[in-house]
Amino acid sequence: MILVTGASGFVGSALVAYLSERGLPVRALLRPSRYSPQLPRNIPVEVAVSSMQDERGIRAALKDVTCIFHLASSEKEGQQVDLEASDVKGLENLLQAAEQVGVERIIFLSHIGADRTSGFPAFRAKAIAEKMIQNSQTTATILRTAVIFGQGDGFISYFARGLAASKLLYSIPGRGDVLMQPLWINDLINCLFLAYQNEEYAGKIFLLGGGEYFTFRAVLQMIMEGIGKKRFLVPIAPAMLRARNLWFGESPRASTLSTFWIDYLASDRTCSLDSLPHQFNILPGRFSEKLERYLPAFPSR
Repeated sequence: MILVTGASGFVGSALVAYLSERGLPVRALLRPSRYSPQLPRNIPVEVAVSSMQDERGIRAALKDVTCIFHLASSEKEGQQVDLEASDVKGLENLLQAAEQVGVERIIFLSHIGADRTSGFPAFRAKAIAEKMIQNSQTTATILRTAVIFGQGDGFISYFARGLAASKLLYSIPGRGDVLMQPLWINDLINCLFLAYQNEEYAGKIFLLGGGEYFTFRAVLQMIMEGIGKKRFLVPIAPAMLRARNLWFGESPRASTLSTFWIDYLASDRTCSLDSLPHQFNILPGRFSEKLERYLPAFPSR
């Protein structure tokens, strides 16, 4: 049995569908919610409902599980969330339960740039989590990824909504010249599956990114072209954008950058361009080609 945490998220739902289509037994771990989970339709999948803070619930969810894909995170829920109290404590509960029931493998999704000394909560929390996993008794594979894109993502869709909602001007942190290396969701799912399937990937850390580098400004230009919206990109000091979110809270308006994205765009988030073919024998999908397939259908067009 395979347990997928964060199974209703962008990556989690794609992974659950992929594993189920190959006839593998999958259990989706969902946290309690008033809303219906976004699980793949017409896919046979077992569901366990538990908060990551519920130790008994986690142990019950791990019954007969041999491998965990740990994808759950609260990193995009805003400044009001203490990631070290939520994500790190939740992982501690998961690892303790995994050791108690004898889970053999854990595959963890992290970020390029994860660092325990980082001033950015999401990257600091990921690094702390990595260390906890490495120190556990469960054999681990850690995938540090560049930004992930695909239909229904929290990257292209997020900025497409923001650009569509803004009026002529769109604020960006700094000059927009930080480098990004977009990784297609299907390529990531293939890497996750290979990491599960092959023992040679056990006990290692991999950095994964797409086959092209783009500046953030170039990415926004491509999105604007794809959704048929022209906006003037206005450079704003990142400190000013953070202060706005701190003073007024993170606005639900898509035209206001979240603190997560302000932090993410503080520096380049890249690795070797041949990371996929060299480590997983996968030829990465081209960003512009994949973008053209789903942006024309974006509701704001």
